[in-house]
Amino acid sequence: MTLFPEFSDSHSGSAILLSVKPKFADLIVDGSKLVELRRKVPSQTVGTIAIYSSSPVQAIVALADVKETIEASPTKLWAIAKDNGGGLTRAELMDYFDSKKTGFAIMLENVRIYGKPVQPTKVFKTFSAPQSFRYLTPKELEKLEQLLASEVKK
Repeated sequence: MTLFPEFSDSHSGSAILLSVKPKFADLIVDGSKLVELRRKVPSQTVGTIAIYSSSPVQAIVALADVKETIEASPTKLWAIAKDNGGGLTRAELMDYFDSKKTGFAIMLENVRIYGKPVQPTKVFKTFSAPQSFRYLTPKELEKLEQLLASEVKK
């Protein structure tokens, strides 16, 4: 079941800053991970994700578009993760979704990598790393896009 079918053709919607463990952020940056697995997703439709690599990196490493978000059973999510570089074992995935009947696969595309990770203080007046995610204002997203344009990895 696709929750946000409009993402197949368009990347409209809100933007979020998504906290991702460095191990998984590195896989997104190197292009081998095209899916982010979550127990919950934002209530607003999301079109753009700023990837925040959590501690010890503590920096924004990439922007990505959301191709689609799929709600499925952990078993189906394992098949999606296996085919799209989920970066974890089946046992780890099953542990993560323990007691959940369904979870979510956020399919990423058009990942744009910062040449140098962006310190959050360059974008936010005050910053506290989100536990999972936080919505970005249009001004914050614009600032991240401007930094990407000037620091994008060649």
